[in-house]
Amino acid sequence: MSTPQEDPAQVIRDLVALTKKRIIGQDVAVEVFALEAYSHIALGPLQRRPGVFLIAGPNVKEDHLDLVGGLVQSLKSMGGLYKLAGAPGEDIDHIFSSSPVATEGVSLLQALKDNPHGVFVLQDIDQAHPNLRTRLERIWSHGYVIDEAGKLRSLADAMFILTTELAQDAVGEIARTDPDPARLHIECLKALADAGFSASLLRHVDFAFGLKRLTAGELTRPYYERIAALVASHGLVLEEGGLDARILLQAIDPTTEPTVPDIMLPWDTLSDRLAQIKAAGAHTVRLILDDDVIRILPIERGTPQWLIDAFAAAAPVPSADGEAKDE
Repeated sequence: MSTPQEDPAQVIRDLVALTKKRIIGQDVAVEVFALEAYSHIALGPLQRRPGVFLIAGPNVKEDHLDLVGGLVQSLKSMGGLYKLAGAPGEDIDHIFSSSPVATEGVSLLQALKDNPHGVFVLQDIDQAHPNLRTRLERIWSHGYVIDEAGKLRSLADAMFILTTELAQDAVGEIARTDPDPARLHIECLKALADAGFSASLLRHVDFAFGLKRLTAGELTRPYYERIAALVASHGLVLEEGGLDARILLQAIDPTTEPTVPDIMLPWDTLSDRLAQIKAAGAHTVRLILDDDVIRILPIERGTPQWLIDAFAAAAPVPSADGEAKDE
C-alpha cells in the first residue's frame, strides 16, 4: 500500500488515472474525489475526526463503489464494505457487535479497532436503522472508538464513504448542469434533504460527490475508446465498425441480454486474448458478442480461415490472478 509522496500533484494524478480505469464518463467527480481524499490523508496528523464523504447520483454498474476503487488500491486499505439496506434492526448487531466475528464477517466496530486507518464503505446509508445512524454520528463526532482494554483508538485517519440511491435523477441532473464542486456539494445536500435523507447525517458529511446523468452517447463513446485503446496497446487495429453494438449496449443498460459478465470485460481476460491473437500473427481484429462471451476475430486479407474459426470457437483464457492486465 503506497503513501502520499512528496509531490501531491503527482499522487492525485496517479489516483485519478487509476480511478478512471474503473468508472466511465465521470471525470469531474473522479478528479474532485481524488483531491478531497488526498487532502484528508495529508491532513491526518492535524485532525481529530475521520473523513465522512457521500456519493450520490446515478449508480450505473456500481459506479458509486468504483469511485472508491482506486483509493483502496493505491493509498488506503479497505476496512470493510457494509450494506445497510437489509431488514431494519438487523444491521445494528452486525455493525456494532463487540465479538471478532459478527453474523456476516467482521463487525464495523471490530474492524475500526483492527484498522483505524482504513476506508469503510457504508452502502445505502439512508436505509440504516435510526439507532445505527446515531451511533455512527457519535463516532464521527468524537473521532475515536474504545477497545476492550478501555483505551481510546483515534479514527482521525479513517475514511467513511457513504452511498445512497436517493434522488438519483435530481443529483444526476445537477451534476450535469453545474460541475463546480463547491456548488454541487451544496445542491446535492439540498436535493437529498428534499428526498428525505436524514438532515442529522448530512451535517456530518465533509463533502458530497454527485455523479452526473450520462446520455447514451456519453456512455458508449468512452467505452468504445477504451476498448480500442486496449486493442491498440497490443499492436492490433480494431476494424472500422468492428465492435459489436451489443457490447456497447451493455454500457447503457447492464440488464440487456445477453449480458457480459465482468470476467469477460476488456480489463480482464480480453487483454490476454488480444495478446494471444497478436502472437498468432493477426493485425486487424473484430470483437463480437457470442452468447455471453466477447470473441476476437482476426479480419484481414490473407488470414487463413482455420485461424479465424479457431479463435471464434476458443473459450477465453482467464488471467492467472484475475486482475486487470491493462494497467
